[in-house]
Amino acid sequence: MARRIAHVLILLPLLLAVPLKTRLLPAPRPPGCRPLPSGQPPHHWLGCAPAASTPPPAWVRPLADEERLLLGLPLDLNLARPEALAFVPGLSRRLAAAVATDRTIRGPFLEVEGLRRVSGIGEKRLAQARPALFVDPP
Repeated sequence: MARRIAHVLILLPLLLAVPLKTRLLPAPRPPGCRPLPSGQPPHHWLGCAPAASTPPPAWVRPLADEERLLLGLPLDLNLARPEALAFVPGLSRRLAAAVATDRTIRGPFLEVEGLRRVSGIGEKRLAQARPALFVDPP
């Protein structure tokens, strides 16, 4: 009986070393994989960056306005809802609603500088809002 316990005690570290090794060493990168600009493996590594001509997979969805705001990413001026636009520096709830109304009446913005066509948005407000907004080319 003592001999079996001794064998188990000797083999136990060997059995635990394999899972421990896989947790401590970084995940191997697949061959030909260009990492996404989100960190190095194993932490914050999301996978391989797609080729420029490759369409995104079906499970990839665009970020919602709230997610973009939480991550500090700019909002698309032509797609953002007024509730999200109200959180852009330089814009209030009233101006965000005016932007959405102008967008539905006059059509989409071609560039962020097009915000000046909205009443109440001047050069100072545009300078505050410019880093938080972008316009996706058609």
